Amino acid sequence: MEISCPISAERVNENVIRIIAFMVALIAISCLISSNYWAIILLLVDFAARAFGSGNFSLLKLLALQIAKILALKPQMKDLAPKKFAATLGFGFSLLITAMFLFNFSIMAMALTSVMTIFALLESLFAVCVGCYVYSFIQTFKE
Repeated sequence: MEISCPISAERVNENVIRIIAFMVALIAISCLISSNYWAIILLLVDFAARAFGSGNFSLLKLLALQIAKILALKPQMKDLAPKKFAATLGFGFSLLITAMFLFNFSIMAMALTSVMTIFALLESLFAVCVGCYVYSFIQTFKE
């Protein structure tokens, strides 16, 4: 299967995206350790800000911008569309995890949180966008 991603003319700094992904992983890990679903609600709100808006109200984006600035990381501009699609998937995961917690399906919530953590770590540590793989898989059904 050939990997394809959504495309757009808008660009985003990949270093910032990878820092955000690392913070998502840390927050998700804290949820796994403490079983605190409020951490997932924080992610839900933050993913919504980035998936359905410009991300100007994303706490994680604001923090990542400051971290990139402090570390003087040279911007690496990439296409925004795959990252926005991945944020939409993150929103869906967070929504599903929240529902699992609310209906006391704790084991399923923890399993989904673990998967989300792995996806975030793949992005942050290795620049592997799982969203592109999901997008490619969806595209095979459209053809």
